Amino acid sequence: MGKKDDIDQLTNLLSRSLRHKIGSIVNENEIYAAKYAKDAENIMRETEKIAEKQNWNSYDKGEINRKLRIKLKKELIDKEFIGDKKFEIMGEEISNALKELRLN
Repeated sequence: MGKKDDIDQLTNLLSRSLRHKIGSIVNENEIYAAKYAKDAENIMRETEKIAEKQNWNSYDKGEINRKLRIKLKKELIDKEFIGDKKFEIMGEEISNALKELRLN
């Protein structure tokens, strides 16, 4: 797979992971919050494997950030059961995840 495919796969997994993490934070009192948090961790481990496969330049990192924001926002809009605070913490969670993966 080339970089473009890895970016697509990386942003797909990252948006799912962050959606689960944000869902567990915003709806922390719901029954599924702990499961969502655990799912987020598991998906993030898969994301780390993809992130380590490539040598990302600054253009790639910017593209990952841009695509991730679009995909995550769409996923959060579609998941109406996640509280409205989801959009307030979205940017911070994206920054934290990209920093953790050294993609900031």
